[in-house]
Amino acid sequence: MALASASCKTVSRGSGRSATAAAAYRTAEKITDMRTGEVHDYRRRGGVDHVSMHLPMGAPSMTTDQLWNKVEASEKRKNSTVARELVVALPNELNQEQRRELAERIAGQLVERYQVAAQVAVHLPDAEGDQRNHHAHILFSTRQMDANGDFGGKTRQLDDLKTGPQEVLWMRGMVETEANFGLERAGSAERIDMRSLADQRAAALDVGDVDRAAELDRPATIHEGPRVTQIRREAARAGRAPLGALNRAAANDQNRQLGRDRAELRQVSAQIIDFQAARERRLQAAQPGMDAFMAGFRAHQDKQAKVDAERARLLAELEKQRAEARAVQERQRAEARTAKERERQASRPPVRNGPKRDGPDFGM
Repeated sequence: MALASASCKTVSRGSGRSATAAAAYRTAEKITDMRTGEVHDYRRRGGVDHVSMHLPMGAPSMTTDQLWNKVEASEKRKNSTVARELVVALPNELNQEQRRELAERIAGQLVERYQVAAQVAVHLPDAEGDQRNHHAHILFSTRQMDANGDFGGKTRQLDDLKTGPQEVLWMRGMVETEANFGLERAGSAERIDMRSLADQRAAALDVGDVDRAAELDRPATIHEGPRVTQIRREAARAGRAPLGALNRAAANDQNRQLGRDRAELRQVSAQIIDFQAARERRLQAAQPGMDAFMAGFRAHQDKQAKVDAERARLLAELEKQRAEARAVQERQRAEARTAKERERQASRPPVRNGPKRDGPDFGM
């Protein structure tokens, strides 16, 4: 059976990513992000076999740079999900042209169903990896594009917790149908099956295919991902064992938890932003009343300052008058004392030296 894999991921500003950077890397092009001024230049990157653009009917053609800058400009929130990516394994049993056609048919289905803009980048197997690993990165917008090439509403059916998983199942089923159609048209007997091994085994048992059921009775392989693959290759080139345990299942659990944490953080951030916006609206609504209150308060302060100044002036004047009255009283008392002393002096009898006598003075 041919290799089968299809996974849908998101490109979010909340995790420090951008649509322009993702598109530049996948298409091996140079894109200048007009929103941030960053230049993403991956023109020296190898392994990109084919790139194609897919837009809703009637929309004007545009370059990679134009499309993804338009995508970034359509999102205003700092934690927005700016793009989605469907990563699809392309059957090794097909030739180069057939794999390209398959990737384009899958992109066309996405555009038709969701009315989004999509771009295909078909990648070749890595020189050091599994040479059957032909795959396509289909990057598509989170908003619908109209016939003028402008973005409108979000594809909410992919965001909804109920309909989102159902849409992912539709994508996997669509990929299976398109891939098997391509294999059949190419004359290959191989087919892909996107069901889990357990579901395939149960179906084999239902039709009595015991041998097939036994073949399917095995643990599912775990996709290690590019980082683990890179660690393994670095260790092999250095001639040593990996420095740490490479438990992809645990890493996936951590990534899923991280995804949940980020989703919760986005919700909390959105609530904070909404609260701040509501607070701003309330402040704006209350501003005229606050301005009137402050104007009245300042007028009252000015009036009170004038009253206090007048009171201080009156007190100073009163104190001056009191001081003058005390000075007058003091002068009057002094004058009274002087007059009394004069009267007392005037009322004293004159001083006499005794009777004058005739005759000799025996006192000699």
